[in-house]
Amino acid sequence: MNNIQMKTIIIEKNKKYFKRIAIILLMIFVLCGLVIFLRYPSEHTYFLLPTKNAVIIFSIVGIITCALIIFLLIKSIFRKDIFLRIDQQGIFNGFFLYSKKLIKWEEISKIETIKYNYNNYIAIFLKETPNNEKGISSLFFKMNEKSMGTPYIITSGDLDCSFDELERLILESYNQSKQIKN
Repeated sequence: MNNIQMKTIIIEKNKKYFKRIAIILLMIFVLCGLVIFLRYPSEHTYFLLPTKNAVIIFSIVGIITCALIIFLLIKSIFRKDIFLRIDQQGIFNGFFLYSKKLIKWEEISKIETIKYNYNNYIAIFLKETPNNEKGISSLFFKMNEKSMGTPYIITSGDLDCSFDELERLILESYNQSKQIKN
């Protein structure tokens, strides 16, 4: 084993909350509209929601979805332990909704930059990806794995750095970890 030391890199969360607050306000507005739909379902039937039952189901699902989005956004604003750390062990991503926040270098089979829905992501492919998550985290795990090929994705949107800088730091550290291993 070489005596190469890897420096620890910590990237904090982006402190600009305008986008999150705007989304929360939009979700509250939508939530109010859905409550009105639920209170007076017969007044809101039309070709997409032809019956009162369809309006009620649509409203309930929409209210639950909006409440979940609002909860997750508020939680992300007030959590103090959200950061990305790249060090000798691997990548610790406090932004993950999953219980597995630390991905060790030896667990990684490859790291790629992928473009999905006009956004850039760092996709971390593990040698084994068991889904040990529960509840909503399990759902997000399955959705990301199916749509992106891996549940472990990182974007710079919530980080206090650009995507190019994030990509450079992760790939340099990953390549350095492979040199240390050899």
